[in-house]
Amino acid sequence: MTGVAQGQQQSYKVSSDVLKGRVKEMSNESSLGRLPVRVKSHVRDAVWNLGENSAGVYVDFRTDADTIVVRYAVSGNLNMPHMPSTGVSGVDLYLKEGNSWQWAYGSYQFKDTIQYTFSNIGRNKSGTYRLYLPLYNTVKWLEISVDKSQQFSFVDNKEKAAPIVVYGTSIAQGACVSRPGMAWTNVVGRSLGKEVINLAFSGNGRLEKTVLDLIAQEDAAVFVLDCLPNLPVTPSRTEKQLDSLIVGAVKTIRAKHPTVPIILTGHSSAFTPGFLNKSTRAEYERSTEVGKATFDRLVKEGGRNLYWLDSREIDLDINSTVDYAHPNDYGMDKIAQAYIRLLKKVLK
Repeated sequence: MTGVAQGQQQSYKVSSDVLKGRVKEMSNESSLGRLPVRVKSHVRDAVWNLGENSAGVYVDFRTDADTIVVRYAVSGNLNMPHMPSTGVSGVDLYLKEGNSWQWAYGSYQFKDTIQYTFSNIGRNKSGTYRLYLPLYNTVKWLEISVDKSQQFSFVDNKEKAAPIVVYGTSIAQGACVSRPGMAWTNVVGRSLGKEVINLAFSGNGRLEKTVLDLIAQEDAAVFVLDCLPNLPVTPSRTEKQLDSLIVGAVKTIRAKHPTVPIILTGHSSAFTPGFLNKSTRAEYERSTEVGKATFDRLVKEGGRNLYWLDSREIDLDINSTVDYAHPNDYGMDKIAQAYIRLLKKVLK
């Protein structure tokens, strides 16, 4: 939280102790990513590298400055063929006043040091700003600058309510929205006024024990297991094995949280009307049907506070994705609204 003078601006370094959207033990680490260093030797390299990405991570602060400048550096590629730099590597600024959220666009420069300038936003003295970090890149350092004459302070992160913890895939990590605030986990967090911890790993949301043990340490309000897009039924993964993975995940969480709600989610692109690629659709539907059958059996066997979010409730259509499964902004909001409807019932 140290200030460094730069011309007419005062710069404030964002350190791990002011970040939100991360597991509780991360507050003592220098990384701006999502996985504590102790798990590095226990997870696959792909999971660790994706865990260095800052998906769902954000910082809240207050200032009465009319212009806010954000500077930072990243270590990965700026964009992907199906996702722009503003989503992969950009930041996103919102303001909360009372129960209302507002948004500011920033002019940006994607260079060795990335810079976003949010100007002419008004001197907001009563609200709290929220800056979302990049969804698909690793942030090496980040600082927020305002005019020296303006006030600035980070919002204390010590006392926080129980978060929503999400274990998922590329879709939950944020692919392929145009900017970080549009990721469904971030939309849910703003809409419900809850911290959401995003432990989604592109192509690698596989209900693995190390990650499950990590999320089970959180005193969560609800756990979301949205991994079916990365768990198709194949010759190397039978329906029985998928069933076993789901049951094992629920048991791992239940060992520490006997009554906390758990949401199991169908593949968001299953049962999409008008989707011509029949074999792909059949794959999504098969894994979803296995997941639903496992859920039904767990409930029948006495499982409490288990919830199923059905693919049809998400209701993606042929205008919802950029490819076979990854939602655009429109599709991502459909996913978010389906979760919001269910979570309002679960958390009441």
